[in-house]
This record gives sequence, C-alpha cells and structure tokens, in this order.
Amino acid sequence: MTTSTSHGRRAATVLAAAAAAAVGVGLVASPASAATSWESLTVPTTYASISVLPFDSQNAYAKSAPFCSDECTSSPKLWQRTATAWKQLTPPADAEVGVLAGTGTNDLWVFGSRHATTGSYRFNHYDGTKWTSNLNPEPKNAEVLAAKAVSRDSVWAVGNYRATGGGWHPMVTHWDGSGWKTTKLTGIEGEFEAVDVNSDTDIWAVGYRDKGDTTGDYQPLAMHYDGTGWREVPVPETPGDMYILREVISTGPNDVWVAAGDKVSHWNGRTWTRHDTPASWPSFAYHNGQLYAGLYGSPKLVRWTGSAWASDTSLTKGAQVDQLTSGSDGSLYAVHSEGNSVFWYNAFLSRLAPPTTG
Repeated sequence: MTTSTSHGRRAATVLAAAAAAAVGVGLVASPASAATSWESLTVPTTYASISVLPFDSQNAYAKSAPFCSDECTSSPKLWQRTATAWKQLTPPADAEVGVLAGTGTNDLWVFGSRHATTGSYRFNHYDGTKWTSNLNPEPKNAEVLAAKAVSRDSVWAVGNYRATGGGWHPMVTHWDGSGWKTTKLTGIEGEFEAVDVNSDTDIWAVGYRDKGDTTGDYQPLAMHYDGTGWREVPVPETPGDMYILREVISTGPNDVWVAAGDKVSHWNGRTWTRHDTPASWPSFAYHNGQLYAGLYGSPKLVRWTGSAWASDTSLTKGAQVDQLTSGSDGSLYAVHSEGNSVFWYNAFLSRLAPPTTG
C-alpha cells in the first residue's frame, strides 16, 4: 500500500512561525528511541516545492512546483528516481501533475486540473513506458485532491464533485482495475481533502462541511468506509472557524488521527481526544510502529509517545517539514526546507531506513 503526494499541496511559500500552545498540547524531551540515522538524498530540482511518492530505497516518483513571484505561470513537473538519479518525465499534453498515487514504477496515477473550458479534471495512468490519458468518467465535475493505492486493481481517490447548477459535494471514486466508480455525497456541502486506506473495507476520508451560517464557517468532516457504506464520525466543531481537516492517518477503524492546522484529534473507536501539535500543519507517517508528525515551525519533527508529543531533533537541516510519508518497504521519508520562496529557498529530502529484523 502506497500513499499519495497529496500532502505536498501544503508546500511552503513562507517560513511558518511556531503556533501558540493550544488545548491538549503536550511536548516532552525526546527519548533515545527517536529517529537518529537519516540518509540525505538528492532532490530532483531546486527552488521548487517538492512532494514524493516513494516505493523503496531505489525507486520513487516526485512532483515539483516552481515558485512564482509577480506574474508567472507555475507548471508542476513530474520526476522519476532510479537508484540515485532523477529524470524528468513528460506526461501527456492533457495531463496536469497534481496528486500522485500508485504501487510501483510501472503503476502511477496522475490526477490534476487543467482548468479548461471543457474536460478540466484529468485522471492519467503511466505503466512505466506509456501513458493512458484522461480516464476520468466525469471530467467536468470530479476533482481529486488526494489518493491512495491498495493494489494495481484498487485505487481510492477523494475530492469534490461540482454539481450542475453550482455547489461542491464530497466525492470518493474507486478504480477496480477496469474503471472508476464514483460515490457522490450530495447531501453534504463541502469536500474531502485527505484519505487513508488500510484496506478496501477500512478507509477514512476527511475534509470539511460548509455549514453556511457565516462566511468561512467550515467545520470538520470525517467519514469511515467499512466495505458497505460511508458513515460520518462527527468531530467536535468550533463554530465560526475555518476548521478544515487536511490530514488523516489510521491503523484501523479504532485508531485514527486527523489534523486541521495545529488542531489534532485522535479517535479510539468511541470518542475524539485533542492532542494538538506545538506547530501547525502536521504531516503524519508511521515508522517502526511509532507515529511521527512533520511540522511547519519549531520543533519541525515530533513523535507521539502515547501520552504527549516528543520533540525529535534528528532531522537537522531545514526549518520546517513539508511532507512526511512512508515507502512500501517501511522507510520514512521527509521533505524539509528553509527559505521564504521569494529571495531564496532550499529543499531537502531525507530517508530513514526500515528497522532491521531478526
């Protein structure tokens, strides 16, 4: 099972200041079991935000989006890593490199929006040699913002569905090896921003519901799929707040973490508990059975001890973590950076190898 690059949607444009402490924040000194041996990897390009889709120590895909100041057009680029070298790939002319998902170098999905007058939301597949273009059955309406592959014949993607006559609704679409089948939650105004898939019968999708009471009154939306249907698991709201869930990670239906800014909540199968991070925009990943969160601010990396967030200083370069993700071999990858995207910017890519067994 391989995660997508959807976390890269929040790539840095300015250095983020550390968020003020909030309800539920716990931060303790990092014990000796924290990560200590990061391997520095090359990045595909400089002066660009980067998100990666890793498979193992030798193979990965990546998206880079150059920064723009004043008037310019930022066109994301697609890269493939083999061994230590990156090469740029040329997707079809109708493709826009947005969200990446897949199971290996011969199985890559690229989702993106061309913002054309017709057929703007594109689903393209790459088998390592050739592309199959725009497999979206509803290219005018179905936009993907996050995706995750279970296998070549099972890919789950979430986002929004633009209804005829206006209105956005959360959407889930599933590739079964032969086509995409879409579920439109038309009873809800809003969209899904992130997805985590443990299996085809254990999926979490999160985002926001537009309450429509006041301007910006977006409230958290978390839903679970058990193989038969989608069920909402209500997250406590903050009326009048822009409370949009942008991150989700789970090990099962009774162990789920969601985040909006520095607001972090954990679901144990019965109730949600707040455990806010010391800085904003956490990107979650597991390594060796431990949950890590990469942050925009100081500290930039923390680990959950079971009762509090522990600062981890092992990731030395950069001022923030833009993306934290896991490879299918159990490695932990961090895209971290420093700079303000206007005068200078440095991106780094680091890997923490899977623990040895035996």
